[in-house]
Amino acid sequence: MTIDDLVAEVVSRIQRRGYAQVTGYNKFGFVAIGKEHVIVSREMGKDTRVPFAMIRKAIEAVRTDHRIYHQGPSALRAYGITHITSPLWAMVHLLTLKEMTH
Repeated sequence: MTIDDLVAEVVSRIQRRGYAQVTGYNKFGFVAIGKEHVIVSREMGKDTRVPFAMIRKAIEAVRTDHRIYHQGPSALRAYGITHITSPLWAMVHLLTLKEMTH
């Protein structure tokens, strides 16, 4: 799958499932899809826009370093992702590591 296919799949899965969550971490609920972003609710805080470009960047980070998939949201900071690390990390987990790397 291409990166664009994977981004589309993440967006489709959060919309169908209604949320993204990694066990032991916060849940991010699906709110809406915009032209270039998905909006998620936070358990504590305001709804957050997650640009498709940042989903792409997070997937690329995991493809570069598979350990990120297991290290936690803060591991995305090394790839220039800030402020939305937790929802992005949860959304990336809507895909398996195998799906992202093959």
